[in-house]
Amino acid sequence: MRRIALLGSMFLIFCLPVLTSGTRASDDRQKKSEEKPRRQMVLYNIDLTVDESFDGKSSGGWNFKMLIKEGETNRVRIGSKVLISPPESEPKFADVGLKFDCKLDERDGYISVEGKLEVNDLASPATSPPTIRNFQAEIDTAVLLDKTTTIGVYHDSVSKRHYELRVIVSKAK
Repeated sequence: MRRIALLGSMFLIFCLPVLTSGTRASDDRQKKSEEKPRRQMVLYNIDLTVDESFDGKSSGGWNFKMLIKEGETNRVRIGSKVLISPPESEPKFADVGLKFDCKLDERDGYISVEGKLEVNDLASPATSPPTIRNFQAEIDTAVLLDKTTTIGVYHDSVSKRHYELRVIVSKAK
């Protein structure tokens, strides 16, 4: 019995430093993370306008605003599901509307704008199945703060549609 008790005591003496070193390392990591200066949160307002014209005449467009935290991606989804299959077949739906993903960062006095825009709408809802028109743009540009900037102009010669993307970025107050 004495031998077992002695072995148990020796085991504790050898293992105790190993067991406590893990908690010291964890404490050291926590202190280092607390010592790092936290980057100040910067918020921006973005105002995006997509103007659409058909054969030289305005056919409407989209405009939306959102608040974005610098370095984070925001997503907007606006739209509906439209039945596109004939009545006698299994129902199939398509998304129509607007999808926009955007990320902002400030660099060298400019606001870096990265994003993806997708617009789907009904070109001819009277047909069966309806014809869905699609417009997509990938954006990777820089704009000046508080200035309206045209970031893209797109012309579809087949449908005679013209799209213009404008953006204004400002710091949130």
